[in-house]
Amino acid sequence: MSLSSPVIGRLVTAAAVVAFLCSGCTATPQQGSAGTDGSPTPSSTPSPPETARDGRTVLPTSLSEACGLVDDPAIQASLGAPAASLQPGQPIAERMADGAVADSCIHAFDPGGATTNALTVQVITYPSELEVAKADPYALLNDPQDVPGLQHPAKYSRMALSDSTEFVLVSVEGPRVVKLIVALPTESAWDQAAGRDSLLKLAQASGL
Repeated sequence: MSLSSPVIGRLVTAAAVVAFLCSGCTATPQQGSAGTDGSPTPSSTPSPPETARDGRTVLPTSLSEACGLVDDPAIQASLGAPAASLQPGQPIAERMADGAVADSCIHAFDPGGATTNALTVQVITYPSELEVAKADPYALLNDPQDVPGLQHPAKYSRMALSDSTEFVLVSVEGPRVVKLIVALPTESAWDQAAGRDSLLKLAQASGL
């Protein structure tokens, strides 16, 4: 399974994302006590987070900030028709090998749950501002434009992909990077200006 999006991995559903993140994960076996018949009973000790071979660690989704950054009515008001059938957000969280925590929430625009027709909110918290500079959060944007009118520095980009068009706004506040990514089918995608206006409204509703 490949991650084709230049900004964030694109997978069919949130469950598939978790499956990808956990591919090659290893978990520490838990020892239980023996039952009355001599068989082992499950341990009450929680299993540690699973760690993938590349050093990423899947975190509890209960810690997700991304799904609470902006509520569903605000998403629908900001994005209009594409979000008319907005689905509940699906959280995904992981700690990267460099210590950054990537917290994502996928809001599909239809019951099928495809991320080629969805809003992805991603909050990445780096260990320091120096690490943000090293990561260069704007590097993968196509011809990024400054976005005035927000509380923190932000850039916007529209990127045409093979099966969809992505509209991306990236905001940076100290060691925290927020990405708002709207993917729409190519045939129904906004133009550059409409995408920028919609993302600006969403960013303002998100407190950026």
